[in-house]
Amino acid sequence: MNDLRALFEAAEVDVIVVLSPSNTYYYSGYESSNAQIVATKQTAYFVTDSRYFSEAAQRLGGEFEVVCGTLRDVLQSVQAAKIGWDSDVSYKQYLQLLSIANGRQLVDIGNLIEMQRCVKSAREISLIAKAQEVTDRCFEEILPYIREGVSEIDVASRLEYLILSKGCSLAFDSIVAFGSNAAVPHAHRSERKLCQGEFVLMDFGAKYQGYCSDMTRTICLGTPSVRQAEVYDCVLQAQLNALEHIKSGLTGAECDAFARDALASKGLGEYFTHSLGHGLGVDIHEGLAFSPKCQSVIPSGSVMSVEPGVYIDGELGVRIEDIVVIEDDGLVDMTKSNKKLIIL
Repeated sequence: MNDLRALFEAAEVDVIVVLSPSNTYYYSGYESSNAQIVATKQTAYFVTDSRYFSEAAQRLGGEFEVVCGTLRDVLQSVQAAKIGWDSDVSYKQYLQLLSIANGRQLVDIGNLIEMQRCVKSAREISLIAKAQEVTDRCFEEILPYIREGVSEIDVASRLEYLILSKGCSLAFDSIVAFGSNAAVPHAHRSERKLCQGEFVLMDFGAKYQGYCSDMTRTICLGTPSVRQAEVYDCVLQAQLNALEHIKSGLTGAECDAFARDALASKGLGEYFTHSLGHGLGVDIHEGLAFSPKCQSVIPSGSVMSVEPGVYIDGELGVRIEDIVVIEDDGLVDMTKSNKKLIIL
């Protein structure tokens, strides 16, 4: 609630309306398919329907006035000339809000909310760390399952079972790609069978109490070729260079360059086709990015991925990804899994 109230001064509005599911979860900690928050400087209302009302009232009654009704019911009862709203909604929702506002001024505060969510509290960091701990454990447990003849679908399904069996949900649909399929950064899993000498790229994450983790590891079934080993080592050194130099106060573009320049110096720059990393929390992608296009300064307390990759079409793909907490003088790496090339 303190986070919500902090927005009033910055936004200069009389009431705040939160509509997107990620933002309603961020401010309330309660997940619902029908939820809106209406906050004044005195009272915060959590608006839902009869399916969730009883449970929401029990869980949120200390902080919110839980209302079984509609956004229109609540907002029309509130005196407000300026309504701040989060803009991460559909056009249909916007038109509905415009109708309910009935001529009152709508102020887009989506960017303020996004920047607020960038800086994680100690509680949020602990939840992400727990999600990553589960993800690390699942990586250890999947390795004995990877063998010649297993399919991408088999491995992805097993990974997701392991995440669910530990009391978590999926942060996103897992990516599992073998051999040349891994040259597609977000490859869709297939029936392709694993062969000796192929890389296995796995990008997956657990979600614990609403907060995401994210990790990628690339391993090899059997002895890698000289080419495979060289590419893997270049990606690893690029990531290590980034992890050594990233800290708060640098722009997303400056952080991205630590890995991008390292790969370019090895003649692999053209094969690094995405940004170095992204913010994560309630959503798997949120906030700022380590990207050549990001000129914003990365604040202390951000949780970001660091994931350089090399993708050579028709040949191979390698990505190594950790998640880190940005601090004033560096970062804390929450990912504990081995990232030296594992050969099965």
